[in-house]
Amino acid sequence: METASQMWTIVVIGVSTVFTCLFALVVMIAFFKFVFVKKPQVVPAAPAPAAAPAPAGLDGAVVAAIAAAISAASGVPASSLRIASIERSGFNTPAWGHADRA
Repeated sequence: METASQMWTIVVIGVSTVFTCLFALVVMIAFFKFVFVKKPQVVPAAPAPAAAPAPAGLDGAVVAAIAAAISAASGVPASSLRIASIERSGFNTPAWGHADRA
């Protein structure tokens, strides 16, 4: 039968082995960022092209099509609609994502 001091010696050696291996893994993983990281190449920036001016407003045909779509979807005659302004939505959600929000 083993004595208590021998059992504690085995426990301490086992636990220290585990933590030594864990520390070695941490050091190895930390060293990977120095080995496997690509160095960025310095590329001279090209001048940005001038932005095209935005159109002043929507075409009348586009406004008529939007009014017809609103009239058809709501069931209200187009003659009773008054469109005050048409602005682009700020959402990036596709059209099918807006279906239940209307």
